[in-house]
Amino acid sequence: MTKTAFITDSASGFGIDEHPDVFVVPMGVIVNEKQYIDYIDIQTEEFYDLLKDYGNGAKTFQPSPQSFHDTYQKAVDQGYTHIIAIHATKELTGTYQSSEMTSREFNIESTVINSNVGDYPLRRMVEEGVKASEAGESYEAIVSKIRELADDPYLILYPKDLNQLKNSGRVSRSQGIIAGLLNIQLIIEFEGGKLYPIEKIRSKKKALKFIHEHIAEEIAQDNPSKIGVSFAGEEEEADLMVAWLKEQYPDKTIDKYPLVHVAGVHTGYGTIAVGWVRA
Repeated sequence: MTKTAFITDSASGFGIDEHPDVFVVPMGVIVNEKQYIDYIDIQTEEFYDLLKDYGNGAKTFQPSPQSFHDTYQKAVDQGYTHIIAIHATKELTGTYQSSEMTSREFNIESTVINSNVGDYPLRRMVEEGVKASEAGESYEAIVSKIRELADDPYLILYPKDLNQLKNSGRVSRSQGIIAGLLNIQLIIEFEGGKLYPIEKIRSKKKALKFIHEHIAEEIAQDNPSKIGVSFAGEEEEADLMVAWLKEQYPDKTIDKYPLVHVAGVHTGYGTIAVGWVRA
C-alpha cells in the first residue's frame, strides 16, 4: 500500500507539525546579527517585531544538510513508502538542490519538485498534493498534478519601501536608489522562478489601482478556487485587500497568512502579497 509523505521547506508557510503527512525543513533568518531557525527558534509575531526594527540588516540562510537528512529519515522511519518534496524556487534558494541530493541517500521512491515560487502558492501545491493523496489518487497522478501547478503559479508583491529589497539584491541598487528619490511605488512579480519589477508608479493610490486591475486580469485567466493574501507584519493593508477580493469574488475562498519569514527578509516589513495556483 502506498503511503506518501510530503516534504517542503518553511518558505511554504507550513507549520512544523501542521499536518501529519507534511514534513517541513526549516529555513533560517538572521536579524540583529542573531540566527534563528524558522518556527523553532522564532515565531512569526516575534520575527516581524524584530524585522520592523532591524530589517535593513536582515539576511537568510539555508537549512543544513543534516536538517534535510533528518527530515527524510523521519519520513522513512514513520513507514512512508513514497516521498514528494516541493520546495521554494531554485532560482532564489538552494533548498530544491539540497533536497534533490538528500533524496539520493535513501532507498525510497521520491520526486523533488521546483515550485518556481514561494509563500502561499507553494503552500497550495502542498495542500493539493495532500488532498489528492487523501482521495486515493496514485503517486504518479499526484506528482503530475503538482508539476502542472508549478508550471505557472502567480504571486505579486507590493513592498512598503525598497530599502530591504535593495539590500537583499532582489532589486538592483540603482533601481532602489532611483525609486527612493522619486518616491516610486515598485510592484514585483514572480516569473520563471525569479522576481521581476512589473510596474513603477508615483503614488500609493495609483499603485493599488494597478494591483487591483492586474489581479483581476490574472484571476480571469487562471480562475483559482482559492486566493491568498500575505502580510509582513502589518495587517491593515492585507485586510483591505481581503475585503476587496471578497467583494469582487464572493465565490472564491480568500485566505490570509503572514508572509513567510524568508520573503519578509527580502521584501521588507510592511509588504503585502497576493497569490494562487490554478486549482
